[in-house]
Amino acid sequence: MRAVALGFVAFLLLVTAAAGTNPVRATLATSTPKPVVDQPWRYTIRVQDQAGKPVRARMRLQLLLGTTTVVGCWKGSAMTQCQTASEGTWIAFKGKRTGVLTFPTQSVGVRLTFQAVVVAGGRTVRLRAPVTVQPAP
Repeated sequence: MRAVALGFVAFLLLVTAAAGTNPVRATLATSTPKPVVDQPWRYTIRVQDQAGKPVRARMRLQLLLGTTTVVGCWKGSAMTQCQTASEGTWIAFKGKRTGVLTFPTQSVGVRLTFQAVVVAGGRTVRLRAPVTVQPAP
């Protein structure tokens, strides 16, 4: 029942930090794997230590065509077209970051992957969620 309340949970990854520090856990949850065009779609990134305490992190948000080709990235305050994985704005946060995206009409039916490249505890992880945008009802 809790999974229904939280929506679609994409991935759970454990990141082992440098020797002598606690492992860091990073998770990605989304409202659905099938967002509707021009409707709010929510994501939440959490980064915590073993005790569940918030950890400082930074991340880059990207949209991939399939699972490999970067086609969109977060720049400033919006998702824009990108061609390389190194483009986009780093977003700093502690513990939790929630955001909302809307997908344009041209993304309907395209198999995309929402990716958060998270850096925390001296390691980098890629949290991914498959997304197939649906037409408006």
